[in-house]
Amino acid sequence: MNIYVSGVNYKTTPLEIREKLRFSTEEQKSALYEISRLSSVNECVLLSTCNRTEVYIYSEDTSFDNSLIEKILCNIKGLNIYDFKKYFYVYSKTKAVKHLFKVASGLDSMVLGEDQILGQVKAAYELSLELGVSSGVLNTLFRDTITAAKKIKTNTGLSRNSVSVGSLAVKLLDDIYGQQLKDKCALVIGVGKIGSIVLKNLDSRGMRRIYATNRSHGKAEDLSKAYSSILPIDYNERYSVINKCDIVISSTSSPHYTITRDMLEKHIISKKKRVFIDLAVPRDFDEALGEMPDISCYNMDHLKTVADENMDRRIAEAAKAEQLIDGFVEDYEKWYAFRSVLPIVKDIQRYAEDVVSEKINYTTAKLKCASEEDKELVKATITNTVNEILNKLIYSVRENGSKDDMQAYFRCLRDAIKEN
Repeated sequence: MNIYVSGVNYKTTPLEIREKLRFSTEEQKSALYEISRLSSVNECVLLSTCNRTEVYIYSEDTSFDNSLIEKILCNIKGLNIYDFKKYFYVYSKTKAVKHLFKVASGLDSMVLGEDQILGQVKAAYELSLELGVSSGVLNTLFRDTITAAKKIKTNTGLSRNSVSVGSLAVKLLDDIYGQQLKDKCALVIGVGKIGSIVLKNLDSRGMRRIYATNRSHGKAEDLSKAYSSILPIDYNERYSVINKCDIVISSTSSPHYTITRDMLEKHIISKKKRVFIDLAVPRDFDEALGEMPDISCYNMDHLKTVADENMDRRIAEAAKAEQLIDGFVEDYEKWYAFRSVLPIVKDIQRYAEDVVSEKINYTTAKLKCASEEDKELVKATITNTVNEILNKLIYSVRENGSKDDMQAYFRCLRDAIKEN
């Protein structure tokens, strides 16, 4: 299979590098356009999240050079490929296919079994569809992957009591404050998917004062209607509100810092210990915040430790998911292999049509007493019967044999009809 993936993720790459290779939707479009222009690329999909950036490629070139992809990604982000090349991994063929199934199912996530990645995989695929840079091979792969991920979530306990980055952030606060968390005051900046999960989990801890802000004020207002503990504020009030808060959590897609050290120092009056948790990639908080007295800063990479502590109970379910994935990968490989024998299948079908047509014409010519209507009925019956038998045989070989056996069987049939 000429399927490849090049990428970086939280396993191979620290946050300060990942954030430089995080692509906005517009940047994804630019990258896909540049990649699709390569003569060796037939199809492409770009997945970019807070924990990974990966490009999936289908190429009819058996010696495809993945470094071309890495160069394009770095060029678009204004990075020197020689400084970043060491962080990229490359998978090909079955390993690349299995990697995508694991990614979409949450098996390759920092938070094992998390749900958000499936939506991100689907969005990446739909963007490539929209741009016309994905077709038969990757379309089938991504559709199969999305279907498989849903089945895995249904048939295993991997996503039961779902854990996400947002819930891990609140688990970190549990570890820091214990039972005292409910008496603390928090500010949540950004109320998208992650921010909403944070707010829901903070509210479930019984916190009575939770401020929420977003550049678009409506989202925070909506959440305040659902949870009485949430107080929406204007985005421009965030610094003054921090004076009242013990906890600040930010998860926006802003290209700029939501909190800087200079501005924070100008606004903070009350002196007390504060916890800042940055759930954004690129980061929302100025790195210099960690140098300020009484402030403890945490980011996405710190959450990996919390995730590892919660992993044990999911490992058994992950093993079940791996077994299911092996079956899905095998099915895709069979589909892919069947593509290579389609010309042979069509030759066999044409051969059968020619033989049947010849025999029917010979037989009906002798049925001098039969009406034309009866002759047509005989033709239709014999043709349909032969097609039904042939299709069943083709389907059986495709579904029940290994991909190598399937190719061998069809080649034997091709050789047999050539002899005739």
